[in-house]
Amino acid sequence: MAYPYKIILCPVDFDESSMFALGHARRLAMDMGAKVHLLHALPILPMLADHGTPVPIDEAADREAARRLKEIARTRLARIPTETHTRIVFQSDVPKTILAFARDLSADLVVMATHGRSTIPHMFFGSVTEAVVRNAVCPVLTMRPTAETARATASGRSASAKNKTSAARR
Repeated sequence: MAYPYKIILCPVDFDESSMFALGHARRLAMDMGAKVHLLHALPILPMLADHGTPVPIDEAADREAARRLKEIARTRLARIPTETHTRIVFQSDVPKTILAFARDLSADLVVMATHGRSTIPHMFFGSVTEAVVRNAVCPVLTMRPTAETARATASGRSASAKNKTSAARR
């Protein structure tokens, strides 16, 4: 693990929060000449496996996730060295998968979103981000977008671009 960061891992689950975190990973990669590794852990539910029934691997979903990651890399990470990765894992193994991938990659930094769930959903689903932060061997930058930054991310404009525009008007 070195500074400036050269290998940045950015787990992506295709929601606005992860796209917001990806924007920060992009800026860090540009500033530091780093490579961004996008990882999507495709969760499967273990209900059938618990009863001895083999769990069918949804290869179509895996191909679709890989396609979406490549599209994100092409559109949002142009001119930045990028690799895309997918893993099919049980829902409960998503944090372990991110941690193992970061270790195997010798990642210098993990940049990921936090959804900020309330108490009840957090109790049932836990927090992938919290588990990664607690157990990572490298720094983890967590991002929780505000309503304003989420709207800016969804519209393709960064919050900093919006602030520069409003500052120019003054």
